[in-house]
Amino acid sequence: MPQRTKRIVLAVLTAALAFAGLGAWALASPVGAAPDDDYHLASIWCSLGDRAGLCEPGENESERLVSERVAHSSGCFAQNPEQSAQCPLEDDRMVTTTRGNFAGAYPPVFYSVMGVFAGEDVAASTMLMRLVNSALFVAGLAAVVALLRPGQRGPVLWAAVVTLVPLGVFLIPSVNPSSWALLAGLLVWASCYGYLTAQSRGRRIALGVLATAMGIMGAGSRGDSAVYVSFAGLVAMVLTFERSRKWLKLAILPLALIVIGAAFFLTSGQSTGAAVATVTQAPAVGGAANAAAPAAGGGLGLIFSNLLELPWLWTGGTGTWGLGWFDTPLIKTVWVLMIGMLVALILWGLRLSTVRKSIVLSIALAALVVIPLYVLHGEGAKVGDWVQPRYLMPLLLIFVGVSLFGFAKDHVGLSRTQAAVVFASVALANSLALRNNLRRYITGTDEGGFNLNANIEWWWNIPVSPMLVWLGGSGAFALMLVGLWLWLYPAGERPGASVEERSPELIGR
Repeated sequence: MPQRTKRIVLAVLTAALAFAGLGAWALASPVGAAPDDDYHLASIWCSLGDRAGLCEPGENESERLVSERVAHSSGCFAQNPEQSAQCPLEDDRMVTTTRGNFAGAYPPVFYSVMGVFAGEDVAASTMLMRLVNSALFVAGLAAVVALLRPGQRGPVLWAAVVTLVPLGVFLIPSVNPSSWALLAGLLVWASCYGYLTAQSRGRRIALGVLATAMGIMGAGSRGDSAVYVSFAGLVAMVLTFERSRKWLKLAILPLALIVIGAAFFLTSGQSTGAAVATVTQAPAVGGAANAAAPAAGGGLGLIFSNLLELPWLWTGGTGTWGLGWFDTPLIKTVWVLMIGMLVALILWGLRLSTVRKSIVLSIALAALVVIPLYVLHGEGAKVGDWVQPRYLMPLLLIFVGVSLFGFAKDHVGLSRTQAAVVFASVALANSLALRNNLRRYITGTDEGGFNLNANIEWWWNIPVSPMLVWLGGSGAFALMLVGLWLWLYPAGERPGASVEERSPELIGR
């Protein structure tokens, strides 16, 4: 079999394993498990207007009638970690809710697309949406990686590996709009950069279409994600800028993404910050370890206190915050491994620095500081309240990706052994986090034991056991990383690359 064919087969198998790994996470939690899912579920079921048995008018514009399972599933277990997800609710009983995107606090695109899959069987509909979002993520990532040139793929792949476990892999196969926000944060800047630097018309058109589609998905999911889409367009422009008529013509696309992001942001309720108060029932206490105490006072003291606490917010996606409604604490091994890999890869990428790369990273870092401080100060709150790690994860994905930008090869100069250590650590962290999540909903955290099939209080009505989901999902995720390792290090290729081995487009910049 020719080497090129082998690499294509390996890439397809790796993508299939990635989908299987995300599918395990889709099964690992019940309806209503993601943050503010009661709000998002009602928004989805009502996104396409009044539909008998799905969403019916309430007594006023701020109310709707939806399935009891849509409105109240979260209330059975949210913020009560010792309670399993067993919930005596009915799909066909309609109840009133005011929790939903009825006033346009969120952009409508995510909810409207998911609304196509909404049906009277809430559990089946929710699972279908989770699998669709998993497929969209894997397909989008695979398409962008296939179209980018060698050296351009590495930042995307490594950023996904060290940033998305465990919070990202929990949110991507969910009905939370953050699923699409993460997709856009990872891929819009890279596909836009690939579009601006493509060497063939076909690849340029394909990458341009992908950048536009994912930009609309990201901007149409959350107001803050719309801002990050605009920033992604700016990132691509800064990294590729040149004084030429050709570049000016090509720059129309990233400029259009900036406009699209701004338009979605300004036309959503989140542009005023109102959505934070509208969506969140309670302060977003991290719940994983030591939640921040309520704010006392304000002014410079509050700003300084929050500034010192910001790293806890940045690292929330690694497991320092709980999953779900912040009520699924993760064992310390998870976040120790993931913080270590995340910091190590960022520092490794900073070995190669250029003026343009430094400008982008400085802007991204400033945004990671200023945005949460601004929101927290406006609410008179401390880190641990109101602002959640998932709000910043798309921007963090851009930051990590750009920090690894500029290497000539996709393994970014890491040796085979170094890469194996990273992948093994991430595989272990994913497996432990997946088990934590399953245990929390099957029996509640008051039960222990290795066997997840024992004393089951909640599980899907499917012929697949919790242990099989854990072992199969962990194995698929680990094998996906093995496939990625084999793809990054073809047989016979020199295992490392010096930091001086730069992409051609960086030379002289």
